[in-house]
Amino acid sequence: MHRLPPLNALRAFEAVARQGTLTRAAEELHVTPTAVSRHIRNLEESLNVRLFDREGGQLLLTSHGKTYARTLARAFEMMGEATDLLSQASARTQITLRAFTTLLVRWMIPRLPDFQLKHPEVDLRLTTAFDAVDFERDKVDLGVRYGQGQWPGLHATRLFSDELVAVGNTAMRDRFADRPLAEALEASTLLVHTLHLDDWPDWFEAAGLEEVVAQNRQPFDDMSLIYQSALDGIGVGMMQRRYLTRDLAEGRLHLLAPAVLRRERGFYLVCRRETASNPAVQSFIKWIEDRRDD
Repeated sequence: MHRLPPLNALRAFEAVARQGTLTRAAEELHVTPTAVSRHIRNLEESLNVRLFDREGGQLLLTSHGKTYARTLARAFEMMGEATDLLSQASARTQITLRAFTTLLVRWMIPRLPDFQLKHPEVDLRLTTAFDAVDFERDKVDLGVRYGQGQWPGLHATRLFSDELVAVGNTAMRDRFADRPLAEALEASTLLVHTLHLDDWPDWFEAAGLEEVVAQNRQPFDDMSLIYQSALDGIGVGMMQRRYLTRDLAEGRLHLLAPAVLRRERGFYLVCRRETASNPAVQSFIKWIEDRRDD
């Protein structure tokens, strides 16, 4: 480690170099001019370098003094910035949310700039998951579960209920436009979520198409894969309408049928009941309640 002179002496020297006089430097440091002068003499003796020329009661930086002052000014600036960052970080409360990847990407993340703007004191960390949160296993403050909103020991806030629609890309839309809906569905590959095997049967019932039997089914265990497969024309996706607002508006995906499957089940923000009293968690829950229907 490098040998460093006393910090007070360095501060005194840097202040005099910047302010130009002992008096102004003393006022900045809240000490006497005599104390500042003593610090500078001790610093010069410690370094064995003359930092100031003393002419007619004035202090003029030597060439060594000018170089040293510039370097110290940058060093004190960096220390100040580091201190500010540390203070800001310590003033923020970190909470962690674990949620399904597609829900985060397609629904929550586009809304988060508003939360950051309204609650800069909260540092929200996100982790992705394929399965429902388990607070005995997962070291997180908040999670997302799918169901009817009733889990023992958990505080649940509804995000949105099921509104499932059949979607495809532009080429798929054109194929559906050329034939009756039932026939088009029978000739298509249905993209099936293996954790929600009742989605397609329930949607067929809601659409009055119980007799339809599709020729092909492609299983996936992640909704994000179904989304990408629908975009690429691999098949017909069954997806939450809440995930598709931008895609439908911009024409990347299209509704292939007017039927919408609405159920009481849906996605809920959950936490342990005792965690719900955490002020940062309360802020996030309140923000969700205000923004969930946007």
